[in-house]
Formats: sequence, structure tokens, C-alpha cells
Amino acid sequence: MALSVQYLYNYTINLFRLKLVAGKDGLNKYVSWMCYTEDPETIEFIRGSELAITTGLNVFRHSQNTDDKSTEYIVEFLSETITELVNRNASGLIVNTGKYINTIPASIIALCDRLQFPLFTMPWEIHTIDLMQEVCNKILLDNQKQKTLEQCFYESIFQPKSFDASCLTNTTFANATDFSVIIMKIPENIFDNNIDQQEHYIDYSFNPKIGLSPLDFCWFLNDRKIVYILHTDGRDTAILMNKIAKKDRHFATSKIAVSSVCHSYKEIKSEFEHAEFALGFCNSEKTLCDYNTLGVYKIFAEVKNRAILENFYQEILGKLDSLGKAKRDDYLATLKIYADFGGRIQKTAEENAAHRNTINYRIHRISEILGIDLQDSETMYKIQTALHIKSMLDEIDSAE
Repeated sequence: MALSVQYLYNYTINLFRLKLVAGKDGLNKYVSWMCYTEDPETIEFIRGSELAITTGLNVFRHSQNTDDKSTEYIVEFLSETITELVNRNASGLIVNTGKYINTIPASIIALCDRLQFPLFTMPWEIHTIDLMQEVCNKILLDNQKQKTLEQCFYESIFQPKSFDASCLTNTTFANATDFSVIIMKIPENIFDNNIDQQEHYIDYSFNPKIGLSPLDFCWFLNDRKIVYILHTDGRDTAILMNKIAKKDRHFATSKIAVSSVCHSYKEIKSEFEHAEFALGFCNSEKTLCDYNTLGVYKIFAEVKNRAILENFYQEILGKLDSLGKAKRDDYLATLKIYADFGGRIQKTAEENAAHRNTINYRIHRISEILGIDLQDSETMYKIQTALHIKSMLDEIDSAE
């Protein structure tokens, strides 16, 4: 979880008498740290998402060196500073006004509004070090709580015997009645597999675009997957996340899956498994899968041993593998249509764009090869189940 500019503004507004003067549309940006700057050239060292603070000392130095007492340099200094901060993905700027800079020029206010870059003023009598210490301590405390929450949910999924529900105390998850899981599989070699850079990008660049409050979810990385735990139904969020990912320069080819809703933290492990199962149905064309839409496949999701499903298919339809692949696939396609239309030959022929006699021959040959009666309702139920299993396994294999 990361703290937004809006949250930190609300947290410090009275204590440090901050005033928002521009860029209110950017208050949803997250803040990774605070940095102090008096020279635009030093901004290149920030990582991104920092909340910067300046006194405008460079304005004083300029006037001392050039004897220029006009306000034009204030505009130049602030414009250059803000432009560099925006280029480095900083979250906002606080100007300690009253000594070197008294008021913020209208052109700077217009610039920050246009860039959706939050700009604040703080009276000179408030010491910058006090604000920085307070905000950074708050960020550190929040990071510690977040790591604890991440570990808590990690254990609930991968080490359930170690899970201690008391770690949810004093969090928004404590009294939640709905939980869901979203899994986002990210491409290989993002940031050369540097985990710190991946986490920083997810926390401060990708997640803010989703529009959720940091209190609404918890996330962690596991095996090239971002695992999101929400205390709400995650389906709308997954749809939005998929749209955002497609436009993201790093996550454009990501695959996303969302679980059903459960009503206890004890069931989160199962919902994670459901989301992982749904992820198997994603491919280059279908980048989002909702477990709730999988129909009969949800039954198969509860079969943990894939070999059981494969053996069932082989027992019912495996003898068709003795045919060449093309003929086998053709027979299976005909059999599926035949089963879907309740064994009606004419309807199967129309749907398959084939002559009725051709379909009769194929059905006879299938019955002969399998040694079964395709008029028997119980047999047809087994065949439909086997066909569903094959379809599911084919989709999962093609997605890997």
C-alpha cells in the first residue's frame, strides 16, 4: 500500500499549514518519499513518486549574483523545477514561501493545473525539516504495516498453517465480509527482473491508475504474478485493470484473472486457486478471464490432480487417438455438435456444413471405434464431460 498526496495533505494540513494552490487533479498520485531540492539539475537523481520541497534559495542566489531583483526569475526557476519533477514522475511540490518566494505566479499555477501536478505552499516559519520528518516517518510506518499485511495474506495462501488472523486487526480487512483475488501475470524480464524496480513501478506508477484507495487492497509479487487481495468484489476492478494494462508500456501483454467472492479470510486460498485456474484460459486474444464465467469448468477446477481429468478423457474418447490427428479432430468436432444438438443427425449436418449421410457415417464409425452406443443417455453425458475436459486442457495448454 502507498499513501496518496491527498492523504498526506489531509494528514499535515493543520500541523504545517499547507495550502493547495494548483494541480488538484493530481492529488491521487502516490508518494514514495520526500526530497529537498534547490537546484533543478539535482532532480535527475530521484527515483519517481517523491514529494519535493523547496525554499527557492536559487532565486536568492540569482539575485545576489546578477543584481536582478525582478520576479521573472521566480517564474523561470519554478517552471524549470516543476518541468523536471514532472519528467521524473515526482508526485508534487511544496514551496516554503515567505523569504525567497512570497507568492506563486499565476503562470505557474496555470502550468501545474495543466500538468495535473499538485503544488502547495507552506509558511516560512514552518521548518522544512519538521515536515519532511513527519511525512517520512508516516511513510515508513505505512510501509511497515503494508509489509506485515502482505506477509499475512501470503501466508493465508501459501502457508495457511502459519496464518494469524490477528495481523488483520486495525486494517480495513478486519471486519470485511467480502474478499476476492485478482492475479496479473506480467511479462518476463521487466526491469531486468529487478524486484525492487518492479515493486516501485507497480506501487507508484501502475496501481494509482486503477483508482482504488490504497486501503481497498493489498498486493504482493509471486512468481511473475501480481496477486491482489481486495475486500470487495474484484470483477469491475479487473476489467479496469485490463484496460489500463493494455496501454501500459511494460504490462501491455499481461494476462489477468479474477476469482469469485468469498466471505471469510479463511477462503482466500481457494479463491487464489480459482483465479490461477481462470488465468489458464487467458491467451494472446483473451487477456482477461473471470472465474465466474467458466461454467462447468468450475467443477473441474476442484480436481487438483490433472491426471484424473486426462485419464477420464482417455477412458471415454482416447481410442480416437488411433486415427490421424486431422481425422481425429474432425470426428471430435462432429461428436461435439452431435452431443450439443441432442443426437439430431440433420441438425448436426447443417451445423457442420456436411451431408446427412456423411454425418451418419462418422457417427457410426465413432460408435464402432469407441465400442459404445451413442443413443444411450448416460454414455452421451460421459462423452460431453470428456469433451469439456479436452476443451479446457487444450485452452490451458495453449495459454502456457
